[in-house]
Amino acid sequence: MNLTTKKIRKNILKASYLSQAGHIPSAFSILEILYCLYDKFLGEEDVFVLSKGHGCLALYAIFLEMGYITEKEFLSFCKYDSKLGGHPHRNKHKKIYASSGSLGHGLPICVGSALAKKILNKNNKIFCLVGDGECNEGTIWESALIAENLNLSNLICIVDYNQSQTRSLPTNKIVKKFRAFGWKVLEVKDSHDLRELESALTEATRAGDRPTCVVCNTIKGKGILDMENNMFAWHHGPPTEEQYNKFCEELDA
Repeated sequence: MNLTTKKIRKNILKASYLSQAGHIPSAFSILEILYCLYDKFLGEEDVFVLSKGHGCLALYAIFLEMGYITEKEFLSFCKYDSKLGGHPHRNKHKKIYASSGSLGHGLPICVGSALAKKILNKNNKIFCLVGDGECNEGTIWESALIAENLNLSNLICIVDYNQSQTRSLPTNKIVKKFRAFGWKVLEVKDSHDLRELESALTEATRAGDRPTCVVCNTIKGKGILDMENNMFAWHHGPPTEEQYNKFCEELDA
């Protein structure tokens, strides 16, 4: 974890504490993925959809880091009339391509976007970030079938494999499943390592003849031991003042 991602984690904690809302562990598991995408890969005409919308605090924190929103806007998270709700809303900010929250909808939207870019002979990439639990949704696999059938080589699905679904119906063998659906599949062993992430995403964006899935092994609540070791208790909910101060000290250590 570098100084920038530590700072962004502290921003997420602050926004959650002040609003008394948000899914901190889910935001922490995808933070490096989003930072790498926005810092290195997303061009002006490329598309990104955060299908696991409950992790939106990470997205908003990246918007702040990239200068797309102000600190005042960021800290208005979940307040009345804020642009930044508990799930992304496409009509609230121009950088939000699709509203999300109801799981399983982001990938179908991205299939449509990827097909549209192909029809228009545009070379842009379409990125969709889904969760491992979200991969239990039938729409994910219907979309996977369609994307392979249409040879949507401009489509990249990133799976946040933080294993949060072990509490109910585990989503196992994701790599094998996407390969069985005809996709090119890459796996990142430590998706909190920016160098490893960048290498995999560079490979994913190379020209090919089929869609690509990047399975990212992550830790839910990465950076805060209380969250890492008790992810079920911390799926949703803000820190108390005592916890907030403790967690900020832990990130500063």
